[in-house]
Amino acid sequence: MMDVLRCFLCVYLICSVRAFLTPCSSRGSTSIIGTSINHLRCANEHCHQPVDMSGENGPDEQSVESSGIYQSVEPMISAVDSAARRRILFSMIATASSIPLMTNVGAAVATDYSPEIAGAVTSATAAAAGFFASNNEILKSPKDTRNYKAYTLENGLRVLLCSDPSSQEAAAAMDVHVGATSDPPQVQGLAHFCEHMLFLGTEEYPTEGSFEQFLQNNSGRSNAFTDSEDTVYYFDIDAEDDAKLQEGLKRFASFFTSPLFTQSATSRELNAIESEHSKNLQSDIFRLYQIEKARANQDHPFSKFFTGNKATLLDGTKEQGIDLREELIKFYKAYYSANQMSFAVVGPQSIETLKRMIDGPFSAIPNRNVGPPEDKWLDIPPFKDESTLIASTKHVVEILPVQELRQVAISWPVVFQTKKEGVDMDLVKPDFYVTHLLGHEGQGSLLSYLKSKGWANALGVGTNTELTNFETFEVTVELTNKGLAAIDDVVASVYSYISMLKKGNMPDYIFDEVLKLTELEWRFLQRGSAGGYAQSLVKAIVDYGDVSPSLVVAGPRRLALRESPTRLIASGDARTGFASAAQRDEAKTEALKLVSKLTVGKAMITVLSKLFEGKTDMVEKWYSTRYRVRPIPSATLDKWASPPPAASLGITLPRPNVFIPSEKGLKVKGKVVDGVSDARARSFQDRMKPIRPPSLIRDDGENGRWTVYFKQDDRFGEPKAFVIFQLLTKEVYSSADKAALASLYQTAATDMLGEYAYDASLAGLSYDIQVLPRGVRLTFAGYNDKLGDFSSYISRKLSRDIFDILPQSDAEFDRYKDNLMRALTAFDVKQPYAHGVYYSSLLLQPRNFQYTNTQLREAIRRLTLPDLLEYASTLWSSGKGEALVQGNLEKREALNLVDKIDKTLSFKTISADEIPAPVKALPLPGVFKGSSPIRLYVSEPNPSNNNAASQIVFQCLDTSEKSHVLVELLNSIVSEPFFEDLRTKQQLGYIVSSGIKAIGNTRTLSFVVQSNVAPASTLTKAAWKFLEGVRSTYLEPLNEGDIGVYVKGIIDSKTEPDKRLSIEVTRNWAEISSGRLQFDRLQSEAAAALNLAKSDLLQFWDDIFANDGRILITEVIPRVGPSSSKAPATSTGYAEGNKSSSYLGKDGSLRLGIDDIEQYRRDREAVAGGGGATSKRA
Repeated sequence: MMDVLRCFLCVYLICSVRAFLTPCSSRGSTSIIGTSINHLRCANEHCHQPVDMSGENGPDEQSVESSGIYQSVEPMISAVDSAARRRILFSMIATASSIPLMTNVGAAVATDYSPEIAGAVTSATAAAAGFFASNNEILKSPKDTRNYKAYTLENGLRVLLCSDPSSQEAAAAMDVHVGATSDPPQVQGLAHFCEHMLFLGTEEYPTEGSFEQFLQNNSGRSNAFTDSEDTVYYFDIDAEDDAKLQEGLKRFASFFTSPLFTQSATSRELNAIESEHSKNLQSDIFRLYQIEKARANQDHPFSKFFTGNKATLLDGTKEQGIDLREELIKFYKAYYSANQMSFAVVGPQSIETLKRMIDGPFSAIPNRNVGPPEDKWLDIPPFKDESTLIASTKHVVEILPVQELRQVAISWPVVFQTKKEGVDMDLVKPDFYVTHLLGHEGQGSLLSYLKSKGWANALGVGTNTELTNFETFEVTVELTNKGLAAIDDVVASVYSYISMLKKGNMPDYIFDEVLKLTELEWRFLQRGSAGGYAQSLVKAIVDYGDVSPSLVVAGPRRLALRESPTRLIASGDARTGFASAAQRDEAKTEALKLVSKLTVGKAMITVLSKLFEGKTDMVEKWYSTRYRVRPIPSATLDKWASPPPAASLGITLPRPNVFIPSEKGLKVKGKVVDGVSDARARSFQDRMKPIRPPSLIRDDGENGRWTVYFKQDDRFGEPKAFVIFQLLTKEVYSSADKAALASLYQTAATDMLGEYAYDASLAGLSYDIQVLPRGVRLTFAGYNDKLGDFSSYISRKLSRDIFDILPQSDAEFDRYKDNLMRALTAFDVKQPYAHGVYYSSLLLQPRNFQYTNTQLREAIRRLTLPDLLEYASTLWSSGKGEALVQGNLEKREALNLVDKIDKTLSFKTISADEIPAPVKALPLPGVFKGSSPIRLYVSEPNPSNNNAASQIVFQCLDTSEKSHVLVELLNSIVSEPFFEDLRTKQQLGYIVSSGIKAIGNTRTLSFVVQSNVAPASTLTKAAWKFLEGVRSTYLEPLNEGDIGVYVKGIIDSKTEPDKRLSIEVTRNWAEISSGRLQFDRLQSEAAAALNLAKSDLLQFWDDIFANDGRILITEVIPRVGPSSSKAPATSTGYAEGNKSSSYLGKDGSLRLGIDDIEQYRRDREAVAGGGGATSKRA
């Protein structure tokens, strides 16, 4: 939950962004990734959330829905980046500090909680007083039909209402303008701790967990995060019942009027903070951020230890004679003031109704008339060479990472002398243009040059840390081994590009294109969840509310927000260019100002590599990161200051983008006849009515060549389309070697096509190539104007001109092998619960649908370039074609597209009996009376991770809609109590979660716990004890009305109108690729849920838990720390067929080690007869 989010390329480019949760950009392009991300959900947030139950994330055919091609929140303006990078990014979060604890303060010393209000209050109050705007005054996207109102309550709370009749859910978010920078030096981590505590009871609602239980009963959830200068709380809820929403808002408001901060909760929640910190100890991103903070001025609050742990919150306070609970209350009363809060709510109710719900409870929040906390430290320089723990400029910090990382990062501070300078950055966003140029990946780009030299795999550029008086701008290069040996030259090439920009010869078309592309996104702005939107709106109030409430929607999503130095833009209409040459010139001038700050003397250089093993001489305090600091020779600094001319390196500015759609190409061809304008006005019959499915427009028969489905968009009215082709064949994934070759092919092809596809990705076009267990899949998406030409070129290169996209030398091939090997070895340092989930998933899937990490590593090591060339030459040789074309296309265009692709692929048609069957789950053995579930013991691969984990999996092989919704119903009932028991009450661990996973047409229900205080066996016992009481404690007391509440939540979620075309396409393709073709599956499951009774629920629980249920327990055992125990054997003897049956427990139940998994899967495949039904005992 802390200040900086880092995004790691899974080929290990670390690049930095800001913090946590919604994809938004408060100061231009704060990210190097395809969608600019300011906040991501992360494990540092207060409440529990479902963990990823998919383990190593095997092929998406294992999932009931191939989700992930769309985002869950409305996008802000995007940083420029490639579709390839989007696919290989995973997100982590960075937080911490390296400032030593302040000691010897004395018991009589009280922390200073008196915010400076002289002068500051006047400006804060004045800003709040000016926060009024009607719907017509707030700039909206042309497609945005929602109504808005901005106003200020008498207590100074700024409120933004958003009425969205098309939504079935409501959400609210509160931003409290105080964060970790306001932690007292004596109690670091206090803001974070305060955020945790607000969920643990209020005067009006004193029961701990009652808010979460209330939300769960109404299809809702809540969470929070602590940032550097803000703390954000949020929740969402089913919005059909006004009374329920009003109650949710009253409960939420009580957080800010009357939290209890009970002594017992304060003591217990410290364990959660410590578990959270323990979870992050082996995270490179936390470690890297810690080093970054140590290079800042230690008098600046950025250097504080933001997350806190027991050392700062318990041991430190005891040593200083400080009462932690009293400090919490002081902190809360000092900073939690209505005049420093902003609130946003999104719901289907009218503006008037939302206002009535809010004004009463939220007017009760006290106004303590405090000024902005940052006013206390604005004059402190954030970076000061003589006041750091680790040398900053003119030195390189070499870090030994946990993962197999290899990168160099160059970071420059951009310091604001006044708040106005930060506001100018928000309005003009010059860093967005600079990121576009430095981070470009097309022909002649910096990355193109670095790749041509064999130095780099990827490049990331963007704004990193952002505080009121500074941000950092960073260039990160993911290096090859050759590049690591040539770091001086790599850095010099970065300065060559910067030098080219400093000359000011940036053509107008570059700025025009960037503006046009962002306006294109604005024009066709995609809708997301109410929860994500509420969070983005409250963030925009903080960033733009003081400038003008008219910008609370447009501000984070548009460039060039002022037409002149004294006049803001006044229209939400999409622009095709700058309003004037002067407006463009301002963007160019501000971009050049930013570039001028990217100097050699101000840069901080950081290098990460495993080659520093044994060469470091320093250890960082909080995370024990090993590193060394070396001064950069003056000759090297001089070389960087006078780098080779960019032209001499073949580096040029980007060419005009030919993929930007024409105005004619943006015409919508179909009529919107099935859209939803008022979700609550829909009758139950309307909600249960399936939407029109795609139609079969080409069917060549069972033994024929193609099966093609098509649907012209009639719901969203966007000039976009999706085209998905799949060639079904057994051969491409039939062994671990072929699975590894598939990854090598995908990696090489994506890399080789990167320069061509990059401009297309900027213009909203994307492609994806996946080699899966059942064949090869090509997906194209974006504005349909240039989609046909784009898809034709890509498919031709991938199939016919295949040797153009494969490595041309052993050195190039080895670079791709190195990338994949490092990605595979990264598995070893995942969280222990993820290891448990992964190994559990192996036991549930056939061998040819998911090969083990070890098998893939071994395959990668032995494969050669000739192996890849031979594999690729036969990849598209034969198969059965199936396709879905959906969006802003006509039937004839769809057929023409398929014909064109068919001619390009030119594959040999296979017979029906050669088509690979869809995945079927391997059945777990039934737990017969007197025995216990099968157990899998895993020794934690990371010897330094001190967390244990346990997962209990219940398998349901029944494929009926009734069973599917019963699993969902059961999870919705027990998930919150499970969390409340093991996490809140017993404090066994920070990660406590339950979730559902689909394998084929079956379901599993999983319960996961991770702990740094208890061994895995204790976690299993605690979880099992909870499960033993589920029937009597949580199911039997329910009446039919209680069950009806949960059922309603399930029905609401299944009948919620799709917000984006991509969601409908994803669902349709899942039905086609799985062979189910049940396009009305959601409505069928909703109908099944409607008929559920309490007796059905009790019987279902008995079937999966008591009556020979199929259950798997996986325990991950660490080697160090309080949670450690004796390391389990890698085999219990099962794989060797030990005649003594040492692999059986005393009750005859099966016991396995990880080396037994392959034999177990082989045996279960035989029992299942290829995946068919089996008896309960089998």
